[in-house]
Amino acid sequence: MSLKSIDIEVFGRFIRVNCPDKNSSDLYYLANILNKRLEDLKEKTGVSNIEQLIFITALNICYELEIEKHKSVHCIKHIKSRMLVLNEMIDSSLNSK
Repeated sequence: MSLKSIDIEVFGRFIRVNCPDKNSSDLYYLANILNKRLEDLKEKTGVSNIEQLIFITALNICYELEIEKHKSVHCIKHIKSRMLVLNEMIDSSLNSK
């Protein structure tokens, strides 16, 4: 997998990053999402300090990620329990014949 050096713009600043060739369009897309979030936060809070906006946004993203992790763990536990019930039903059905 070859790396490509690309420039992305985040909140008016250009940052050179290395990423796999096949992921460059994803990185541009995500940079646009980040820019939108920063603009929304700036508008909502009135904060104009770029560093502060970036840290607040990073904290918000980390919080959202943790929420999604907990949801995933809950879903996996639910799926596992349902699979056990189905497995028991199949075993019971096969044993009764």
